[in-house]
Amino acid sequence: MERKTLGWTGEKISPLILGSWEYGTISIIDEANAVKIIRKAIEMGINAIDTAESYGNGLSEIVIGKAIKQFKREEVFIITKVSIDHLRYDDVLRAAEGSLKRLETNYIDLYLVHWPNHYVPIRETAKAMERLFNEGKIRYIGLSNFSLPLLREFREHLSKTDVAANELHYNLLFRDVEKEVLPYMQKENIPLLAYDSLGLGYLVGRKEVRNEYRWYVLAREAYIRSIESLVNEISLIAKELNKTPAQVVLNWLISKDNVFAIFNTTKEEHLKDNLGSIGWKLGDNELRRIDEAVKRVIIDYFVR
Repeated sequence: MERKTLGWTGEKISPLILGSWEYGTISIIDEANAVKIIRKAIEMGINAIDTAESYGNGLSEIVIGKAIKQFKREEVFIITKVSIDHLRYDDVLRAAEGSLKRLETNYIDLYLVHWPNHYVPIRETAKAMERLFNEGKIRYIGLSNFSLPLLREFREHLSKTDVAANELHYNLLFRDVEKEVLPYMQKENIPLLAYDSLGLGYLVGRKEVRNEYRWYVLAREAYIRSIESLVNEISLIAKELNKTPAQVVLNWLISKDNVFAIFNTTKEEHLKDNLGSIGWKLGDNELRRIDEAVKRVIIDYFVR
């Protein structure tokens, strides 16, 4: 599988990153399947895995730790995150130790601040992260869900290294990051790790809505109706290119410089499907059609 350079770090990782939030919600019976999927992804060329201490209160990290045992440590690029309520100096250090223990490793490749906490000074969190870097417990420092002003401020408090990535909500429909933060990151050679790359599956034709709250179901059903024309255009483009809708949506992301797509799956067929997004690029005509279809979408309300 092709590799993509992770910004200024020079690290070579797969354009697709295996997400793992679902592995924090699985039952004990499903753990074996999760391990199987992770190992299959690595065997097929995915060498980067994204997780967080908050996914299932650490369960996701435990599952990943079990799954990667059969591989050489350097074969897997592990990304995990410290939670929003653990951003005080000592709490960051303790959180990292917990993640290291659950992952059964002595270092984390990329350690992200999961969300900014406006009640904790950024400087305090940054200094704790840099201490972990200096001690060799993390190789790179990253952020998640940080706006441009907060990203800039965090960088100002680092003296030995720099921010190596920012994980943000980004897909071909939700493109707010393109206004400010993505252009800045491109200029500074800071990679963007895009989560919700498939729009919770709705961008590739998902129809079902599962929730006990009536208002939630109504909102989701309205959202599905509002993006129907976009989904149809994606499906048409996929058919013309002999690709699947998921492959088109993911390729739209990974074809961009310094942008990596995080995807989640618990099924091997979906894993294989998503991998088909690598090794080719959408043409100018397809990109134009997608942009035009996005402009026609009007979302009255959307429950995330």
